Amino acid sequence: MIGNSRLEVSKFLNMKKSRNLQSQISNVLFAILCCFCFALPIVAQTAAPEQMVLIPAGKFWMGRTNSFWRDALDTEPRAKRDDRPANLIYIDSFYLDKYEVTNADYARFAEATGIRPPWHWPQGKIPKGEEKLPVYNVTWYEARDYCKWSGKRLPTEAEWEKAVRGGHDRKVYAWVDDSDPGERVPAAISRGRAMPVGSFPPNGYGLYDMIGNVMEWTNDWYDLNYYAFMPKKNPQGPETGLYKSVRGGGWTDTLGEDGQMANFYRNFSDPELRGLTIGFRCAK
Repeated sequence: MIGNSRLEVSKFLNMKKSRNLQSQISNVLFAILCCFCFALPIVAQTAAPEQMVLIPAGKFWMGRTNSFWRDALDTEPRAKRDDRPANLIYIDSFYLDKYEVTNADYARFAEATGIRPPWHWPQGKIPKGEEKLPVYNVTWYEARDYCKWSGKRLPTEAEWEKAVRGGHDRKVYAWVDDSDPGERVPAAISRGRAMPVGSFPPNGYGLYDMIGNVMEWTNDWYDLNYYAFMPKKNPQGPETGLYKSVRGGGWTDTLGEDGQMANFYRNFSDPELRGLTIGFRCAK
């Protein structure tokens, strides 16, 4: 009789342990499921759109932080000092196109919207074999409209400069090793024309041709003196102006003392101008 009672108690305890174990497993599985469901929207939000690169939020030095020998002579025209003073700027995270917008990309836009193709395209068609070349001969307004059509926008000048530096703050050139003057030309300069996008190694963020293929429109109006009073967080450029900011040395530029290939080099153009050396890429 006592043996049967002990047996029943043992069975009861085993059943209770089994139920507790099942309950614990269920709780663990439920917790894992909750974490998975919570993570899904975060992953969806942070996954980079196709052919775009995430530029992380953070501070960087915008403008020229180094000196040239001619600075000591005080002979440089004021117009060449538009990259100073340097400012420690904070930029929110954003996405930037991995490549410059190509002829093939722009052709799809022209076909979908009926916009006039670049004037140098024969019969409005991409020249044979130039599908992967960066598009040029487009105005600032046409570049803006393309980005809007693709669900994007033009980058600000500050975003562009943060991106070109590739995470290597205060470096003069976009490529990682800029210590040897003989090795700092992974760009289309001195080749007589632009090159297909992606022809040279990317910078530290994985962006191609930020320097030395075609110059690129930005969203900002240009102001020679803007750096002296620019906001220190997400600057958007002057409210008005005559010219739009253009960044990144083009294939017609050189590594000379004017610094056209440098990360901090600024340029500008009439927003209605179509130029052989100006293209663009989009941000989001």
